[in-house]
Amino acid sequence: MDVVIGYDINEYYAQISYATQGNEPETLEFPARREGGNIETALCKRSGVNQWFCGKEAVKKGVSGEGILVEKLWKLLGEQETIVIEKQEYAVPKLCQLFLGRTLEWAIQRLEEIFGESVQIRAMVLTAEPWNDDYREFMGEVTDGLCIPKERIRVQGHEDSLFSYLVYQPQRLLGYETAVFDLTGEELVTYRVEMNHKTRPIVTTMQKQMVKELIKKKHYPSITEHDRCLAQLDEQMKAYFEAFVQGRIVTALYLIGDGFKGEWYPESLKLFCRNRKVFAGNNLYGKGACYSAAGEIWESEIARKYLFLGNDMLRYNVGISMWRGEKEEYVPLLDAGTNWYDARAEVEFLMEDTKCIDILITPIDGSGSYVESIPLPELSPRPWRSYRLSMTTYMQSDHRLHLDMKDEGFGDWYEKLPISITYDLILGEKGKR
Repeated sequence: MDVVIGYDINEYYAQISYATQGNEPETLEFPARREGGNIETALCKRSGVNQWFCGKEAVKKGVSGEGILVEKLWKLLGEQETIVIEKQEYAVPKLCQLFLGRTLEWAIQRLEEIFGESVQIRAMVLTAEPWNDDYREFMGEVTDGLCIPKERIRVQGHEDSLFSYLVYQPQRLLGYETAVFDLTGEELVTYRVEMNHKTRPIVTTMQKQMVKELIKKKHYPSITEHDRCLAQLDEQMKAYFEAFVQGRIVTALYLIGDGFKGEWYPESLKLFCRNRKVFAGNNLYGKGACYSAAGEIWESEIARKYLFLGNDMLRYNVGISMWRGEKEEYVPLLDAGTNWYDARAEVEFLMEDTKCIDILITPIDGSGSYVESIPLPELSPRPWRSYRLSMTTYMQSDHRLHLDMKDEGFGDWYEKLPISITYDLILGEKGKR
């Protein structure tokens, strides 16, 4: 059975969603382990031995004093590289890898129970919050040695997963603006999603805001304080939402996270439900990641209709013109609409009599293409087309393009020369390096 996985992780919990071809994603639960859909991002090392517990069992063992509890693993990954347990130093990326590996093994076992046969994980998208350069640095180590090959794993932020989820929702909900309110943590996070249906593909943008004045604590010192603070928060939430929708048409609102459980926000809810559809749940990101994984394996006409211009999206097409026989062709290197940290290409070519290589850069904002000419150093004489060069291109940030060129030799006639040519270009600012 071919399956794709969306794995959502934050400082509080992880969720694992799955899908088969043509079916909507479902979120896994683990009744045999007494784990629901939310797996607490915690490990516990049993005192004195190298035995580790995971999730809810880890919290239970730690609270009972049977071991040393490590909570909020994903948050730790962005804060420190090592942690000391019983006078021994452990790398935080390795602990995150242990957590992912253990929970993915649970997922595969559970899937085989559900389907009654062995499963093959065709692709996995790990979606995480926060997701920035501090986390990207450790992803190779975190995803190394898992039961899913590394080449089948891709990582993206919550905004990308949110986009993937929304485009598969009923079209009547996507005509104007969509709002997402997230209370996974204590601080409200909001997303305003706009889709320009006049463009082809439909360009989607997203505005994220951390609403620091709207805080719902996980714990309050007393019931009286709990009731008082939540009543006040309800009024604050109502006022914030009134300003959020003023002068705008918001057709759908998604409420995400455990913070929206219960009936503590009756006044806000009345306003939420006025002339719009409201949905509640906490597995949107994992299902969105699952849609992304499915789109990589099974073609989707729906996904092709939309282009998401998120903060991490490359907004330039980068290519080069080459001769194939007697015909000049444009060879794409990096495509707009992909995450800049995933944008990478390698190409080999035979050099003709030229002193530079022209890179064609096309912004997708319609401002016009332009050419960056990369000068080449003086090369030792060789017959025409006997220099075989390789060029690797990748993004170092959303605007900085890096190029590496090397001589690959020419069969038995010419050995590789120690030629290494590197350039950095700032896209959108012609001539700046």
